[in-house]
Amino acid sequence: MNSMNSTNAINPSNSSNSTSSSNPRLAWFVIQTKPKKEEEAKSYLSIKGVEIFNPLIENFLTRNGKIIKEYRPLFPGYMFGKFDLEQDYALVRWGRGVKKVLSLGGGYPTPLTEEVIEVIKRRTDSHGIVRKTYHFEANDKVRIKSGPLKDLLGIFERWVSDSERVRVLLNLIGYHPEVEMHYSMIEKVA
Repeated sequence: MNSMNSTNAINPSNSSNSTSSSNPRLAWFVIQTKPKKEEEAKSYLSIKGVEIFNPLIENFLTRNGKIIKEYRPLFPGYMFGKFDLEQDYALVRWGRGVKKVLSLGGGYPTPLTEEVIEVIKRRTDSHGIVRKTYHFEANDKVRIKSGPLKDLLGIFERWVSDSERVRVLLNLIGYHPEVEMHYSMIEKVA
């Protein structure tokens, strides 16, 4: 195979600091999966000894009037794998659920620096989940995004205990009823 001494935008120095100290040939690569096959590829490659990092993002949906929490891939169709390119490329490239290992210009697979992965890992919790942060303060103007009160404006009053619920004062004609709802149902307005 070709040498990995060329420089690129993702790993400009291409130095050994992007690899593991136990095996200096291990590096992180972006693995493109077949559509909706992230879990299959992750499971297969993990069993084969490839370190996989597939961050998820927390998302809330409203179905039949209930708030449902789900986790989706942060980068749908892509995951990160740490492996020895010379030794494990065929295993990864032809693995179940894998479409290809990304490269710049369609040539040799391009390694990522350890710092790129660390930046993403710092934004995840211990389960590899990125949680959206909501910064609401008293008297913030908000709009209801979903549910029967969709598109009504109100004023954020406060968080209700630790139950992920908030209290909002609605702006109705001369009347300000208090309503409690899940925080994912509101958004700030200017």
